[in-house]
Amino acid sequence: MRPISQVFESRKMSSGTIYQWVIAWLSLAALIAILLLANTIRDYFFVARVIATQQIRHQMNQSAAALERELRRDPNSRAPSMNSLIEPGSHAVWMELRGADGNVIEHVGNPSQRLFAYDEERNHARNHDPLYKIVTGPRGEIVVEVFPIRVPLNPAPGTIGGQSRPPSPMMLEIAMPLSDVDQSSFWPIRRNLLINCTGALALLLTVVIGGLGFRSYVHGKHLEEQLEIARQVQAELLPSLKERYVGVDLATEYTPAEQVGGDFYDAFPVKNSGTALVMGDVSGKGVPAALLMGVIHGAVRSSVWTESPSLHELKSQELNRLLCQSASRERFASMFWCYHDPTAHSLSFVNAGHCPPLLVRRNGGEVEMSSLQVGGPVLGILPEAGYEQARVKVSAGDILVMYSDGLVEAANSRDEEYGEDRLREVLATVIEESAGEVRRAILKSLAVFTGAEKLRDDLTIVVARFGTKNQVAS
Repeated sequence: MRPISQVFESRKMSSGTIYQWVIAWLSLAALIAILLLANTIRDYFFVARVIATQQIRHQMNQSAAALERELRRDPNSRAPSMNSLIEPGSHAVWMELRGADGNVIEHVGNPSQRLFAYDEERNHARNHDPLYKIVTGPRGEIVVEVFPIRVPLNPAPGTIGGQSRPPSPMMLEIAMPLSDVDQSSFWPIRRNLLINCTGALALLLTVVIGGLGFRSYVHGKHLEEQLEIARQVQAELLPSLKERYVGVDLATEYTPAEQVGGDFYDAFPVKNSGTALVMGDVSGKGVPAALLMGVIHGAVRSSVWTESPSLHELKSQELNRLLCQSASRERFASMFWCYHDPTAHSLSFVNAGHCPPLLVRRNGGEVEMSSLQVGGPVLGILPEAGYEQARVKVSAGDILVMYSDGLVEAANSRDEEYGEDRLREVLATVIEESAGEVRRAILKSLAVFTGAEKLRDDLTIVVARFGTKNQVAS
């Protein structure tokens, strides 16, 4: 039998070892909290800068198009046209029109030294590539972009039939301050920044409290509290569906496999009384997936993508490039985003590698189901991937069922997956029901199939029934 002193010494050593492990874990948690806070702030400024640059470039593109139209009507009106474009309200710092030989034809404002070489401008114009820079000037950061301007020349002497010569490629350089962007468009990502920073700071605070003297039990309790904070932060990012949407009856289900997950969905009204619906699935689970989900969610909310097919496709490409640049290749996301136009009775969508939603409708006496697959690959892997928008007609009573792979890949005790076929069987029996009843029928069928088995992945379902005025599922 060991002496009591040795027993106490053994317990002391064991307690010291536990304390060291607790301190080590708390230190690591503090480092993660700081990294998450820094990463959240970095992602905000990155996304905000991208959005601001795109808005300013869009304004400059409109100015360039307006000048080109004016010059096509009257090639001799260069200076008046440029002066009209740089009037108060246009926000342009300077404009400079250069001829095919690179010499300045007209300029207004106070241009700085020439930023782009002659050959660089010609090569970008020939390849139809954008050419722009962000420089620092008296008014802060300034976006400078060069646009090719093609204006038909007067017929050359001796030309048969008076036909005009090919357009002379001129270059228009426009500079606008980055600070003149519409600040209202940043509210969604600022809200996400506030929520994510609050969660990260709360996480850091709990770690500091744990490091003041708590042992392994307190450490575990604080980890639970941290995950609960993260879950609340994530819940704030998802819509509560308390507001009403014209022409759409909505019902949703979101059950993360852990306390936080990488699935997300959103619904918000858009122009012309339409409704935008979004669902995404970030690879992996837990806090890293949830943080990346927040970045994607903010980018979707803050971008303009519901006004035309080309904008929808362009924003898909921009979001893909954003994820390729700001996230590792181990983190990618699938996403299905669409908008419903109740006036045109249509649904426009892009499917970026997501589980194809099912559009359920009645065709005579038969139930017809279509998979909405058109779009492109998942986001965050192929920087140069292209995306295509598709459009389908929807009628009153049609049902759109969006879901994550946590539904079709849910398994029972025999390791059999639920699958899309079982989902189709359920939908065929509830085509006349409300969105809420459709959701309940799916969940009931899933519960019967899986039994006591836990979910392997995050489960997200969004059911939209079209043609129902101002209804939201309870």
